[in-house]
Amino acid sequence: MSETRKLAAILVADVVGYSRLAGADEERTLARLRGVRSDVIDPAIAAHRGRIVKRTGDGSIIEFRSVVDAVRCAIEVQTGLVERNAGVPPEKRIEFRVGIHLGDVVEESDGDLMGDGVNIAARIEGVCEPGGVCLSGAAYEQVRDRLKVVFIDLGEKDLKNIARSVRVYSHQPGVPAAAKPATPAARNKRPTPALLGIAGLLTVIAAAVSYLFVVTRPAAIATSPPAHVASPAKAAHPSIVVMPLTNLSSDPAQDYFADGLTEDIIAALGRFPDITVISRGAAFAYKGKSARPDEIGRELNVAYLVDGSVRKTGDRARISVELQDTARATVLWTQQYDREIKDLFTIQDEIARQIAGALSVRLTTLQLARSASKPPSNLEAYDLVLRGRDLSEGSRGAQSEARRLFERAIELDPDYAPAYAGLGRLDVYMAESGYTNDPDAALRRAEGNGRKALSNDENVGGHILLGRIYIFRGDYDRALDELRRAIELNPSDPEAQSGLADALLWSGDTRAAIEAMRKVARVQPILKEDEYFDLGIAYLIAGRTDDAITTLERGVQRYEDGPSLRALLAAAYATAGRKADAQAQAAVVKRLEPTFAAKDFGTQLRDEGQRMKIVAALRLAGL
Repeated sequence: MSETRKLAAILVADVVGYSRLAGADEERTLARLRGVRSDVIDPAIAAHRGRIVKRTGDGSIIEFRSVVDAVRCAIEVQTGLVERNAGVPPEKRIEFRVGIHLGDVVEESDGDLMGDGVNIAARIEGVCEPGGVCLSGAAYEQVRDRLKVVFIDLGEKDLKNIARSVRVYSHQPGVPAAAKPATPAARNKRPTPALLGIAGLLTVIAAAVSYLFVVTRPAAIATSPPAHVASPAKAAHPSIVVMPLTNLSSDPAQDYFADGLTEDIIAALGRFPDITVISRGAAFAYKGKSARPDEIGRELNVAYLVDGSVRKTGDRARISVELQDTARATVLWTQQYDREIKDLFTIQDEIARQIAGALSVRLTTLQLARSASKPPSNLEAYDLVLRGRDLSEGSRGAQSEARRLFERAIELDPDYAPAYAGLGRLDVYMAESGYTNDPDAALRRAEGNGRKALSNDENVGGHILLGRIYIFRGDYDRALDELRRAIELNPSDPEAQSGLADALLWSGDTRAAIEAMRKVARVQPILKEDEYFDLGIAYLIAGRTDDAITTLERGVQRYEDGPSLRALLAAAYATAGRKADAQAQAAVVKRLEPTFAAKDFGTQLRDEGQRMKIVAALRLAGL
């Protein structure tokens, strides 16, 4: 096996107390560790151009081009974990120790690294405090004048199996940049009880402020300044997620009924403007998984959780629902309904209102009216629409069956708005995806169904449908009118918020588009591919190149085969002067989409100047 020697910045990270955590709950610990890697660690490594040399069970060995990149990555990860661990009992936290060294390493033909450079980094990691970052003297000399970070000189350390002592420097996230590094003598002084109490109080206050910042900040979006700082009143709204109701029927095929009922409760709660309701997509990601309410609360940044079950037997349904406080793991309200299916819509309204009441939301007459949707006159029509929804996002064959179900529902109840909206969405999807030879005809059918839906019942789905149609046609002003009305009816609907951001972007209002996407991320923590795309373009047009790079890197990590995301990332790299990174992304784009041409990009932008700004950046990247 051939090998080469080189100088490299090596980062070694390891989970603190992993054996204890795994011994207590191995399955949950592994799941949480995978979540930390995918949400915090891997994005930071990619952003700072690191290379994962190997995973070592609960740890990692990572190579960086420079020590500065390695330290920035480590601090970003450790800071992210401080936020992620807010409110988690100390014995259940996933914390890392990190050691960084600059030294000579041996690189083998398979990419593995060996030698003292790796060994010293590993030994330094072993003397690091939980949540901290430790550097060797060689690494510290490279960053001391380049980073505004406080490092504490820990003195010379005798490290196991390392011939010479190594000077070690430590950084702990949360130390203010203005603080002076402590001398060895100062470190040996014990604080007086009074000072210790003040310091402890300040730590508690800082942790509380950090927690408030984390739970109100949308994931994956860079904002400047954070929206919750500008308008703190919005952060006070109760945030809630409705988990998929468990189907307790003996027939698994009845899942669609439980899922449909869940969606309707989400929609009913979303109509209260004083409640922030997490999207269906984020909630259904937990379907079939055993996650505790407090974990879901932290992962989705919600204070309350609705859980329950439904058992459908013949013409009766038994629905059990409970409202929980995620932080305190306490049940605030619980109710069981044992009714005939014909009373289902009354039950949905009762659930929404009682949950809202339990959250101490002031219910006005208007809000109560908005919380109730117009029920169908035929229960079979409702059942058909639930089945159609379940199939609408499936294969072409599944969508054909969904169309048949919606059409049958309309035959049974010609006034049932959701059936018309469901039918129209299928036609819009066909036009957007190029699955029809006559997209104009498909859009005309969809618009007609949207109008019928609204004529029977002013509903969110009808306005969203028309908004999507007008966006496709480039009629952004009419699209904005429809989507703003949808948001008035349901401020927590992620599709309405996302559609509004889309229309704002293409109409030329990038600042408002970025703000709208911030609201999308609040109710839908995991953005879709086209949402990352819209946000990336908005940041590039606004001149916020660093934010564009951060957002698009996260998008590419989640949607690796998206040529449009990679093209935008190449453009952002080129704009930032990162020529090699831009060329690397451009090469992937050409492989994924050989016919890609910059001149055809961003044609939906109404402002030609904005479009040419994107085209110029793409050409600068070699596209």
